Amino acid sequence: MGHDDPVIVRMWETPVKAGRTDDFARYVATKVWPAVTAADGFLGGEILRSVGRVDERLLLITRWRDEAALEGFLGPAWTAHELTAVPDEEPFLAGVPFVDNWRIIDTDA
Repeated sequence: MGHDDPVIVRMWETPVKAGRTDDFARYVATKVWPAVTAADGFLGGEILRSVGRVDERLLLITRWRDEAALEGFLGPAWTAHELTAVPDEEPFLAGVPFVDNWRIIDTDA
């Protein structure tokens, strides 16, 4: 990818209640992920779970065509770092989901 590519990488991380990571991962994979992957401008991504931590966490990494694609999917507040969980997610969460958006650095420059 060259430095002119507008790809945005979005990292959404949330703490999960102890013992609920499997359930939350299943919820995200079946209820959240299909809408994300079907969105215009979605280029790819992964759902990850923490390993070797006392606190359990889930991380979604997604790649988007550009900022306009993210705004089209999430609305004008797509740059917010702390998110309000939707009611269906609240039983799984041990804290506030945190989001950050990134651009890929061209290492061939």
